[in-house]
Amino acid sequence: MSQYSHDEIVIATDKVIIETVKQIVDELLQSSGLVERDLLLYSKISLLRQFIESGQYESIRRVNRPPIMGTRKRPDIELFGGLIVIEVESSESTLEDGKKQLENYINEFYKEIAQYGIVTTGLVWKIYQNNKGVLNEIVTLKGDEKEYNKSIENSIKAGNVYIRLYNLLKGVLLSSGVYKLDPLPDNIRRVFYPVLTYVNDLTELLADYNIHEKAFYQSYKEILSRVYGKLTKSEIDILFITHTLLQMITNVVVAGAFGKLEKVITEPLRACSGEEVEYDITIPHLMWWKELSVASDSFKIKIDEICRDIYYRALLFNWSASIIEDVFSHLYEDFIDRILRSKIGEYYTPWWLIEVIIHHMKNKFNMNLKDKLILDPSCGSGRFLVKAFYEKILSGEDPDKAYYEVIGLDILPLATTIARAELMIAYRRASGRNVPGTPLIFWGDFLSNEIGLGAEVVSEFEGVLKRFTKIIWESPELNRLSKNELLLFLARLEYQLEQIFKELAGWSSMININSERFVEILNNIVSKLESIKPLNSIDHLVKTLIIKMLGDVLLMAKIVELIQKYGNEIWAIPIVSHIFVKFLGKIRPDVVLTNPPWLKLSELPDSEWGQKVHEYIKENIIKKNRERIPGISKVGMSGDISALFLDLILKILEREGYIGIVMPAEQSYVPKSPHGTGKLLTYAVLSKYDINGSVIYVGDAFKHGRHASVLVLRVKKE
Repeated sequence: MSQYSHDEIVIATDKVIIETVKQIVDELLQSSGLVERDLLLYSKISLLRQFIESGQYESIRRVNRPPIMGTRKRPDIELFGGLIVIEVESSESTLEDGKKQLENYINEFYKEIAQYGIVTTGLVWKIYQNNKGVLNEIVTLKGDEKEYNKSIENSIKAGNVYIRLYNLLKGVLLSSGVYKLDPLPDNIRRVFYPVLTYVNDLTELLADYNIHEKAFYQSYKEILSRVYGKLTKSEIDILFITHTLLQMITNVVVAGAFGKLEKVITEPLRACSGEEVEYDITIPHLMWWKELSVASDSFKIKIDEICRDIYYRALLFNWSASIIEDVFSHLYEDFIDRILRSKIGEYYTPWWLIEVIIHHMKNKFNMNLKDKLILDPSCGSGRFLVKAFYEKILSGEDPDKAYYEVIGLDILPLATTIARAELMIAYRRASGRNVPGTPLIFWGDFLSNEIGLGAEVVSEFEGVLKRFTKIIWESPELNRLSKNELLLFLARLEYQLEQIFKELAGWSSMININSERFVEILNNIVSKLESIKPLNSIDHLVKTLIIKMLGDVLLMAKIVELIQKYGNEIWAIPIVSHIFVKFLGKIRPDVVLTNPPWLKLSELPDSEWGQKVHEYIKENIIKKNRERIPGISKVGMSGDISALFLDLILKILEREGYIGIVMPAEQSYVPKSPHGTGKLLTYAVLSKYDINGSVIYVGDAFKHGRHASVLVLRVKKE
């Protein structure tokens, strides 16, 4: 039995590692010619020294702190983002158990990033190389036993352990690319995957802090039921927490992609909350943790730990290198794959299938996407939108114009965030410039106008939406805008709302909404706006409506109350998204490209939303077609919700427009098979229009067992 406890060995080992890294950093910076040989490495090593000198050791290593309850599946120490993982044992007799434990951690979270594993008692050191989750021993070393009786640190430094440790750390630092990794999808996935170790921690805290009763959680629970059907409470919890962590990672990566991590040593919590991103990409649901961070010191400690971990992982990258789109869909699929993907059937549309749809549409109808308004009403990670954006540029369209002609909508808040981030990255990559403004990707339920039930954020927000929408509808100028101008209006409106809400957030802790001071603050904002000369008629309209909004003291009081209660100011996206959904009938896209949710109508959730969807299909599709299509009354409800999406797409499409939609094969077309009663529902939807096109069977394109077909259509409406 060791004379030292487990925690004492961890502390001593950590201290030696920090001292070793400091020595390596100092020697590298003093070596001649490093600047000339590798300026990027020099800058990264300089950053490391800066963190060491300021005591911010989390940028180098993470020490596993005991969780509030239960156990955490994480090694005692991870170094350089997990390239080296260390497990501590208090007895030499348990070293083999430590190795097995470390292999378990690696296989679950670190398999693709860990290069080396170490198991140590502080005296005995076993160093392994990771080979696809199997640890192969390289060497067993032993410190100085006499010095060990005095201190673990002395034992390590007096023997050959320190030399081997020094060489290992230096070799990994120089050869791995760590701190100068290119921000490619695979690298981002490998580096951030260990963040999943926090899922259990946060899930346990949901009950401790009564999160299940909070408005944000209840709203997200309802959204998940609309997308996935019936889920257990445990599955909802895991998705809610996993989406929260992905939201944090997305915010940090976008901050890095737009130069906010290279130039600014920011606060990790600011980076994770999206405050370093110029244009909002975050939806309030997944910011629930900010409210609790203010209310509870113990919760804030946990969130600070998570945000620091995510932020310091981001520092392993060279953000001056070009980042490519599709970063987040890979990360999302991996995060969800381990728990629920097989059940919920959430799979992003593969790139090859998107290319097939667009290629077939262009060739069959002799058209291209230039100057056309593109909509994806269930945009997911935004792959259809990104591909359409590039197609426009390839056809000679200006990137700024193309950026404002691809429109997305999704009911999942995380999907909206990811799609916004992906399009912003695509624009930067295509143009070499920062984005010209807010992307036209919104959060909401595409079905809401027809079924009469939208997606709720929190109950207090409904009053804000009603008052603000009333101000919008009272503006006659909106009716004179073209559909492109209307979209530009929404982008400018969102940006102006963001700025005002951020300013109000700065005052929120000091504002008494019943005081004269509150009215004075609003008047000061109005004065600043009035002093700014609008560049065009759209800016003038936005300015007029914003000033009218600021003059509604009751409305502004409700907004400030939201900011005060929920601890953030990111309400511009849901406000403008609500207006966008109401405007869908006016926007009339030229092209719709989408892979809508696949949910059998027999599996609709037992909720008000599920009932309204059921009633809409029964009243507006089945009853209206029962005489014309024999049998639809009996089998129509065996269809899929994707047919309802197709029905509503056809309603809002331009008078002559194009559709590329992925549907379950049994609802559309399976070669040599008459089976699939849901086809009657799809036929009822399509038969109302003059349609020309093709149905292409693509088999098990998503590798989840349910086969798909693609409808590529040209539609002419009277």
